[in-house]
Amino acid sequence: NPHIKQIPVPAVVRSVLVRPHRVLETRGARAILGRTVALSDVVWQQANLAGFVAGCFTSDLPLIAASLEDVLIEPQRKALIPGFQAVKDAAMASGALGCSISGAGPTMFAWAEEMKAAAVRDAMVAAFHQEGSTCDAWITAIEPIGATIVEDR
Repeated sequence: NPHIKQIPVPAVVRSVLVRPHRVLETRGARAILGRTVALSDVVWQQANLAGFVAGCFTSDLPLIAASLEDVLIEPQRKALIPGFQAVKDAAMASGALGCSISGAGPTMFAWAEEMKAAAVRDAMVAAFHQEGSTCDAWITAIEPIGATIVEDR
């Protein structure tokens, strides 16, 4: 069984979520993934994960920004999201700590300081619009308690 430890997110960080109005099936997004991974990529990804976790525990935003990079899945899936690179570039230019694909996509996320979150959201939405995609967008605090059941059916 895995050992589970809650990872604290610095209180000033917000999650920006932008969902373009298009369908991307998880099955298809999984199917394009390679079955083998280069050892150098695994080492780089583990270093990023360690830096990201350390940054969260110490509220080190520059370390989070330097480590919030997916070198394994994002490079394979980004082609499935028209405008991906433009949206990511727009988020980063607007002050995001990092930006990538949420799950299998097509939703993209960015982490940003609260004071920059609206600018990051607006830039991501504008970049999707430039690519011809309308979208929904949200800015959310990252709750320290994690996922909870709010309604039991």
